[in-house]
Order: sequence, then structure tokens, then C-alpha cells
Amino acid sequence: MGKHHDKDFKIYAARLVLEEGRKPRELAEELNISIPTLRNWINIYKEINEVDLADSSKGFSGLSLKEEKDKIIKDLQEENEILKKAMHIFIKQPK
Repeated sequence: MGKHHDKDFKIYAARLVLEEGRKPRELAEELNISIPTLRNWINIYKEINEVDLADSSKGFSGLSLKEEKDKIIKDLQEENEILKKAMHIFIKQPK
């Protein structure tokens, strides 16, 4: 019967490959696990994080990233127009 590793160990191993650039073959030897097992952990880690990224693509306001960017751009454009009008008012005032 094979060894059983806890979830944290599997995540740690997957992150070493994906985020720190460790080579799967060398890491598998170092951790005394098979390469296919490590690759399986990496694939599972990727799938879980893709789901998390898809869920987190909505900002705090509940808008998608594109909608949120569009709203920020619109707000900044309005602010810019207000500042332009204020500048013209100050320029026209007699000294």
C-alpha cells in the first residue's frame, strides 16, 4: 500500500514546481514520490486555482473586472471635465 500525504504537503509540492520553478523530476526524487503522482498533484492544484481565479474575477463591488475598469474610466473622465471647467472659470476671472 502506498504512502498517504496530507493536503498541505501536496499543495506545497505543487507550488514548488509552479511558483518556484522546481523541476518535477528532481522534486519527486527529493520528496520520495513518483513523477506521475507529483504531476497529478500539480494538475489538481491548477484546476482548483483556476476555479478560485474565476470566482475572484468579480471585484468587491460585484462587477466584473472589465465593468469595474469601465466605471473607473468614466468617473475619471467626469472628474477631468469638472477640472477643465474649473480651470476656465479661474482663467476668466479678473486679476
